[in-house]
Amino acid sequence: MSHLSPPSGYEQYTALRLERADGILTITISNPAKKNAVTPQMSEELATIWETIWVDPETRVVILTGDGDNFCSGADLSGIAARHGSAPPERLTHPTTRVARKHVFGIMECEKPVLAKVRGVAYGLGVNMALASDMVFASENARLCDSHVKAGMVAGDGGVLLWPLAIGFHRAKQYLMTGDPIPAKLAEELGLINACLPDDQLDAHVQAMAEKLRDLPPHAVNYTKMSLNLALKQMTQTAFEASLAYEIYSMGMNDFKEATTAFVEKRKGVFKGN
Repeated sequence: MSHLSPPSGYEQYTALRLERADGILTITISNPAKKNAVTPQMSEELATIWETIWVDPETRVVILTGDGDNFCSGADLSGIAARHGSAPPERLTHPTTRVARKHVFGIMECEKPVLAKVRGVAYGLGVNMALASDMVFASENARLCDSHVKAGMVAGDGGVLLWPLAIGFHRAKQYLMTGDPIPAKLAEELGLINACLPDDQLDAHVQAMAEKLRDLPPHAVNYTKMSLNLALKQMTQTAFEASLAYEIYSMGMNDFKEATTAFVEKRKGVFKGN
């Protein structure tokens, strides 16, 4: 699918599909051949776009979604094992943690409301960007999964920041330590997402919520978000920083290379079950 020209002020973002209408900016992660896995260029753009949105007077609300039938299957791991699997932890690059931090904190620190609209798989980095959003709405066919451990990595993309406060520590440990997926209906019941909806109702529901937020007094909405997220970060930021360090450390282990190779092969399938 070809990308439309980005809205004014976003010309530097070429790996993401961007559309703005009536104060609502939609960011679409588009890599459908790999279930919208995040490429290195997408990763850089997803780390910096939130600052652009923050100062954009034309945008009041953001919708984050994926192209077609899936939200995002996580980072595109193709080639990562070859680059990192045999390197000692001290050789792994600092930008890895810098970008990972901005994927989560960029969303949380952008004062505009961000709504995640989730279909299909939301795995790894994908699920944590969704959960970093202010509200998460998913279709009945969605599956949410922090799959880091299955790729031989510590859950370092925000899972320790976002999951425990949503569903409690014991449940968070169950899903982060096993990498098991959660169907959207169960995710709603656990409190991980706001609502699970029939697929044909998802677009209209998210659009209506975006318009409702857009039409409320912006400073009241924006700084309510910022106050809530300040409390969230104060409670969990130390654990998040530690998890990023452990993730980088785990990428220097042999089992990372082996697990990632197997994980990439599995991603060529249809993401059934696990």
